[in-house]
Amino acid sequence: MISRGLLERDLTQAQIARALGITQPAVSKYFWEKRGKAIDFDNKNDVKQMTEVIAEGIAKHKLSSVQVANMIKEICDYVMRQGYMCDLHYEVDPQVKNANCKICMEPPSQASF
Repeated sequence: MISRGLLERDLTQAQIARALGITQPAVSKYFWEKRGKAIDFDNKNDVKQMTEVIAEGIAKHKLSSVQVANMIKEICDYVMRQGYMCDLHYEVDPQVKNANCKICMEPPSQASF
């Protein structure tokens, strides 16, 4: 979603790759939905809005690479807490559905290793 938003803002695939810390072929695969489409976020306006903030910040040169990485991490955490990963997880491991798994929706533990 971020790479698509940046392409819509006329950034090149090479510029997007540098901004996101990925390769140009990865940008192409995201754009053509050959990568990153395991979960359909097209109808998730909350996630769309968050990715638009990142795309706009990158396009206007207002975000550092560290800020972009942190914001993407926050979106990933949000997606898990909202349960958006559950259907994919159930598909990969049907036993999880039977166990009524809610691990991703719990607050992160403060485990020390």
